[in-house]
Amino acid sequence: MKYTHGAQVVETIPGKRAIKSSAAGATTAEEVRWLTNTLVTNSAGWKAAGWAYIVDISKMAPAAPEVSAELVNLHKQLTAAGCKAMAFVEGSAFILAAQAKEHQKQSHAVISEGHFRTEVEALKWIDTIIR
Repeated sequence: MKYTHGAQVVETIPGKRAIKSSAAGATTAEEVRWLTNTLVTNSAGWKAAGWAYIVDISKMAPAAPEVSAELVNLHKQLTAAGCKAMAFVEGSAFILAAQAKEHQKQSHAVISEGHFRTEVEALKWIDTIIR
């Protein structure tokens, strides 16, 4: 299933306990709150077994401070929802990669984190964690 709200696009990955999101350009704090709710709702059946989240940040703009605060909260909420791995597909978005690492650090979330150039690499890594 695919969901869209503003700059955010969310879809489940067939055959895996994984959800992917992407956004192009800037996203708002409200869109991140929607994203958090959508991820938590759509992963509810996987909470006990664990699941993975792939974030394609390759076309996103850096987050404004109010958006960063919501992204830190997203990490916390995903931990509580049973997310075991978060894979960032960065392409060449190195500034966003640094921002993503800082959000994870500030959230104190216990989620394995990986950074990859492609979604294929991210999926291979997820398969080593979510079985």
